[in-house]
Amino acid sequence: MATKLMEIWIIDKSGLSLVHTRSPQIMDKPAISPVLFSGFLTAVESVAAEAIDAIKMKDSKIMILPIQKPSKFFVVGRAKIREKDSNIRKVLLKISELFVDEFGVLISSWNGDHQIFEFFKDHLQKFLI
Repeated sequence: MATKLMEIWIIDKSGLSLVHTRSPQIMDKPAISPVLFSGFLTAVESVAAEAIDAIKMKDSKIMILPIQKPSKFFVVGRAKIREKDSNIRKVLLKISELFVDEFGVLISSWNGDHQIFEFFKDHLQKFLI
């Protein structure tokens, strides 16, 4: 069975959430604000001596995949705690490739309009539980 994620974020280098989507299966659980979460991750990343690649919680974990080219951004996924880190990273890498294929030219000159990324949520549905 392929690894599936509970939530997915794509966050730009300044900490703005470009895309966030949640699995319908977790809609009854409290939502993590994409704005607060992306700001938190960016702040932690900027002060950490080493890059942080995971945050583990009681029943889930958040994995962070930094992307450097064509522009710096992060692909972040929340998965069930029992999922293997290597499998989650593979999913995040696939998502990053799709995102770069779709927005690679635009991302370096992005002007702040979140609407251009909205349809990308449809592409992410196949990665959700």
